[in-house]
Amino acid sequence: MTNLQEAKLAREAEICYVTIACTDYDCWHPEHDSVTVEQILKVLSGNAENAATVVREAVAALPASRGCKCGEALAMAIATAPEAIPPATRARLTCWSANISAKAGA
Repeated sequence: MTNLQEAKLAREAEICYVTIACTDYDCWHPEHDSVTVEQILKVLSGNAENAATVVREAVAALPASRGCKCGEALAMAIATAPEAIPPATRARLTCWSANISAKAGA
């Protein structure tokens, strides 16, 4: 499994994004011992506790304002020369951008 789509959507929305990846036993591996459901559930439970701790500590450590460039990810997204953008398209993009900005400030 990948987080490709989630990462792309986060970038498009100009939000910060990080993946927390956890694994269970690699029971598919031919050289790995057999495992029981109980062993897997124990590892998954530990992973859930670890992930909750990571999120809790990360949120507590967040600064009051962002210093990263995530919020500016789309600054150069439109590479078309401004004079080549039809007026109706420019109006639609401006309206969309204002809508997004208004929602972010709400």
